[in-house]
Amino acid sequence: MNLRCMYCQTLFGISRDAMLIGLQTMQAESLSYYDFHCPKCRRANRVERAKLERANPNWQEAVKALAAEASSAEKETAAIEKEPRPAAPKKTKTVTGKKPAAKGKTK
Repeated sequence: MNLRCMYCQTLFGISRDAMLIGLQTMQAESLSYYDFHCPKCRRANRVERAKLERANPNWQEAVKALAAEASSAEKETAAIEKEPRPAAPKKTKTVTGKKPAAKGKTK
């Protein structure tokens, strides 16, 4: 969704995830507006609940799906962290006794 800043008239976009977070926050705190900040002037722009709901029909199911996706990602991360890491192979230093020749120089 695109918004135009009320103060500097900059056009900026709001991601779907940011809109879902805003809708969820508005429902939890019984708000009728949510503030999105302009990336240029950093001032808050109020957006009505109805406008966000028109942009995201069935947003409650989308929030549930997003939460399920996040929990599955957390489980995968926890499983990866529990696995023991294989030991790194030891590096052996080879000594030839000669200095490498400088490039471009001839004797």
